[in-house]
Amino acid sequence: MSPGSPSDTMHDPGARAGCAGLFAPTVRGGPPIDRPAEPAAPAATPSITIVATARNEIDYVPGWVESVAFADRVVVGDHGSRDGTDVALREAGVEVVEIPPGGLIEDARQQVIDSIDEGWILVLDLDERVPIELRDELLRRLGEDPIEAGFRIPFRHYVFGRWMRHGGWRDAHLRLFRAGRGRYLPGRIHAQPAVDGEVGRLEGAVVHFAHRSIHEFVAKMNRYTTQSAPALAAGESAGLRKRPALPPRPLRWLRASGGVFWNRYIKAQGFRDGVAGFVVAVLLAAYQFVEQAKAWEEREGVA
Repeated sequence: MSPGSPSDTMHDPGARAGCAGLFAPTVRGGPPIDRPAEPAAPAATPSITIVATARNEIDYVPGWVESVAFADRVVVGDHGSRDGTDVALREAGVEVVEIPPGGLIEDARQQVIDSIDEGWILVLDLDERVPIELRDELLRRLGEDPIEAGFRIPFRHYVFGRWMRHGGWRDAHLRLFRAGRGRYLPGRIHAQPAVDGEVGRLEGAVVHFAHRSIHEFVAKMNRYTTQSAPALAAGESAGLRKRPALPPRPLRWLRASGGVFWNRYIKAQGFRDGVAGFVVAVLLAAYQFVEQAKAWEEREGVA
């Protein structure tokens, strides 16, 4: 068995402890995962609404639906699925809001969020799961009526058939907030919501089945860089770096791409994830280059 394969990874006690109690992902290449017990929700827990957006993600639907079963309400904004994702979600009892295809994921999320006016909102994409530990912590913390208006949640990423432990993949995202207190600003790709109030942090982690294949990574890169190009071309902070586009100077672009590789593979020790860490670092460096090139293309009117 090759190093880093799901079964090999699951024999690592540290990895096992970190993913115990996940919901089965029902996607090819996912690790074997335990099924959870029924949650013991505190009596005072406020309502929780799960919000997601989806487009052609039918493989993820069964595991995701099971993962969000603890919520009071589940709403998905489907923007143009052609593989039956919307139908599968409805058959599973999920509320589906049809959103015109195209546009940013964040803008589609906000359209769904605007329809929710009570309780707490947890944003959870279809390729993400809530393990038992995080679910129980979330129910407990919200049942205590916290002073915070939102919470950042750590993420663990399963990429190209293995857990990514290094290379900058240990991050946290602001995904949980009170209804009416969090909002995605329009036109901002890969943006965190702006939250009105204090923001805390949970200990448990969302598990993200990020990229099943290089083909999928490149397809997403192509879509996201096209979406961010107009904002970058207009001088706005956007894209992977959340900064304005670089001047159209080849050496600056190469230096920026090289910096991404250095930070991911060397500084953040992505080399410790083996070949997968190297492949990811190279792809992210390429992402940086393609993003700058598309911003230049947009400014010059080349396309």
